[in-house]
Amino acid sequence: MNTKQAFAKSLEELLTKKNLDDIQVSEIVLGTSLSRKTFYRHFRDKYDLSSWYFFQFFEESFGRITDNFTWEEALLRYLEIYQEKYNVLKNAYASRDINGLRDYDIQVTRKTYEKYLTFKGVDITSETMQFTIDIASRGGTDMVIEWLHSGMKMDKKKLVALLKRTLPTDILKYID
Repeated sequence: MNTKQAFAKSLEELLTKKNLDDIQVSEIVLGTSLSRKTFYRHFRDKYDLSSWYFFQFFEESFGRITDNFTWEEALLRYLEIYQEKYNVLKNAYASRDINGLRDYDIQVTRKTYEKYLTFKGVDITSETMQFTIDIASRGGTDMVIEWLHSGMKMDKKKLVALLKRTLPTDILKYID
């Protein structure tokens, strides 16, 4: 396990019990055999670590839409990870900080849509397409977070179908 993974594992353990805003860097460091100085060599703060942690499974799930995964397969894998890490993500998304996970999630979802649409040959530079990507990124992220906070009662396949059905048509026409 590398240094970043050690800090991420410690953060994950803490997030099973408490909100990200209530976790101190000193607690994260205490859960490793590493120093506070080492923590700051790798991360600006706990929110930076939280974003790095989130990015690891995002890339292995929804981030794969430009690989051999369909949009539905990638999103379904993403939701499966949410179920596996329910307590961790519930506490991470509860953050009220501007650097919180929700805003980071929107950013990486936006970049993923941009990468996917560019791969499909779409000119993503127009004001309309930028707005469309923003709507899809914000709306999809917020609906997944709402699903998480409501206890994931809706079947994940149904959620995927609803999210796809409600995508803006300027994106939906490029989804395989």
